[in-house]
Amino acid sequence: MPVKRFLRTKLFKLLTDSISDRKINSSELSVTYDDFVRQLFLFCQNKQDIILLYFTINYTIAEIKELNVRLESEYDNSLFDIRLLLLKLSSILDSTFRIVQFQLENPNIFIQNEENSFVPDVYLANDVDMIDIMELICGLFYSHSLRNRLGKPVTFSDLTRVFEKGMNFKFADIYKKRDDVFKRKTTKLTEFIKELIVTIKIESKNRGYL
Repeated sequence: MPVKRFLRTKLFKLLTDSISDRKINSSELSVTYDDFVRQLFLFCQNKQDIILLYFTINYTIAEIKELNVRLESEYDNSLFDIRLLLLKLSSILDSTFRIVQFQLENPNIFIQNEENSFVPDVYLANDVDMIDIMELICGLFYSHSLRNRLGKPVTFSDLTRVFEKGMNFKFADIYKKRDDVFKRKTTKLTEFIKELIVTIKIESKNRGYL
């Protein structure tokens, strides 16, 4: 089972054997503890399946608790180092589990963080004005052509941010620029869209479809 991955680590085997045999190698425990923490960090960093991560951490916590229960019935002072180590493990695993649980309950926060790390290599050409892009945004927004992940219409500001981020530019005032589109003369109201229509027709003709 994938959720048992940390139960197969050298540390977990060493802990189990030490409790059973009452023979402790403190230096070895320290080394294997550090390796366990490293593996835990890498697993959390690389694992894309949040459900598997959730159950794996939770499963490991349950097994650590079982070892603690076994220790509670022992009064041998030679097991003191193991008790301390299990407390450290429990603390780290509990903290990790809370982070994973928070991520599971608030996926949008982490999706936004991933999106914020994306820097597209796309820029406006010198002969393209921001009002041209706003013309496209207005057409898409007022035609109600787009939805968010909940199926609701996107907000004007969210749609504008998509274009700003995707093309590496910023409107000084998105609402003023929107008004600038609608204030234009009738002949220029959809000037950029008309240019795009002509461009598409020309390319279609060049490809032999017209």
